[in-house]
Amino acid sequence: MQFDQVTALTSHPAWVLLRADNAALVLSLCGTVFIEENARGVPESTLESRLEDQLYFLNEREPGSFPRAAAAYLADWTKNGWLRKYYPPGEDEAHFDATTALEKAVAWVRDLPARSFIGTESRLNTIVTLLRQMTFGAQTDPQARIDELSRERDALDTQIARLLTGEVELLSPIALRDRYQQVESTAVELLRDFREVESNLRELDRRLRQQVATAEGGKGEQLAAFLLERDEIAQSDQGQSFQAFFDYLLSPSRQQELRELLQQVTQLPQLEGRTDRTLLKIPFAWLEAAENTQDTVRQLTEQLRRFLSDRSGAEDQRVLALVRSVQRHVAALGDTAKLPGMELEMPQAGMSLPMERRLYMPVERVELDTTVQESPDDPEADLAELFAGIHIDTEVLAGHVLDAVAASPNGQVALAAVLDDHPLELGLAELLGYFRIQHPELDVSVDTERTDVLVYQRAGTPDGTRAEVPHVTFVRNEGGAAVGKAGPR
Repeated sequence: MQFDQVTALTSHPAWVLLRADNAALVLSLCGTVFIEENARGVPESTLESRLEDQLYFLNEREPGSFPRAAAAYLADWTKNGWLRKYYPPGEDEAHFDATTALEKAVAWVRDLPARSFIGTESRLNTIVTLLRQMTFGAQTDPQARIDELSRERDALDTQIARLLTGEVELLSPIALRDRYQQVESTAVELLRDFREVESNLRELDRRLRQQVATAEGGKGEQLAAFLLERDEIAQSDQGQSFQAFFDYLLSPSRQQELRELLQQVTQLPQLEGRTDRTLLKIPFAWLEAAENTQDTVRQLTEQLRRFLSDRSGAEDQRVLALVRSVQRHVAALGDTAKLPGMELEMPQAGMSLPMERRLYMPVERVELDTTVQESPDDPEADLAELFAGIHIDTEVLAGHVLDAVAASPNGQVALAAVLDDHPLELGLAELLGYFRIQHPELDVSVDTERTDVLVYQRAGTPDGTRAEVPHVTFVRNEGGAAVGKAGPR
């Protein structure tokens, strides 16, 4: 290692923890709770209670050794990056979880004592097996693969022949202990890797929030950069390996096989007194850790969506403020002012975005009846009424709503109740008029989860026409705030 690299690592939270005055207290308590017991998301009250018990015991043995309160110690440990404090969705109490720095420090301290037994054979066999898998998996020559499979088949045939003659080769107790020790250490390392994956995801979310908060461009570029980085993480070696591991855990048959193998190994007489019963729970601990990692991804995605939505709302308010500022300046200039721009022969400019256009418009065949039937009684009928438009006075509709709200004891009324007192006379156009009501004394609440079926009369339909609309409630606005628009579905 280089001198500058080691110097930079001295500020790492794990290094700082090992040099701290209360390192023994942090490692003993947090190592027991988060590493040995594999607890994730411990409530603040639970962790503080356990720390208070340990502080009481230590102060009884050596008075004044730890004079501060448990809450103060937890605050310092969180500030130093040894614990992560957060609030789960829907809960008011803070929770704590170990960081990767704490796990690395605990793992380093655990390896310091001299071990009475150090297995080497199993790790050598693992290395050889992995090398064989790598060379076989990268081999492109079909004949080379056939030769390797034939060699394995011959070895299996030899073992079967020995078993048929009664010759059984068993692993020695030392070999079994060696392999069991490797299984136990590898299982614990896997749990430690999950927290590091979660830490990487949270770091990605932190960088994105910082970019969104400081960026001056559009949200599209920021989201594109975020999705690209997320995709790079998913396609990375770590991401693909984690996904393969998670898929393995989701297989019921493989889970059952793993639990049965662990059960059989812990019951071996050669390992009696040397096995840890907690190893039987390791598949469930893996599955829980993997689900927590997936939950972290979902929570970060939801938080990102709300974060960008809030930013979008702030941008909309800024645009609205600019529009109002322009309107005030135009009103101050008066009618005689000559404003820059261009004249149009149409009342407004029609805009059609590319995404609003349909990719294909089917041609509808309409058959017209060209037979003209003239009325013998009135050959020159007045057709002016045929081309007359329908005018909906929203002020009259607002009056209906205000009367119904005033008569309501709780100051609110549903649209269906208003139509019961004032049935629709102009059909769908009048129904749409209720959705365009803007009155300073009314607020409109639209519940898209509920629907109302309204019936109104229309020519040619004696039984009436049914319209399904969202549940709309009109509420009296005491403050006189402006009301937004709602729309039927």
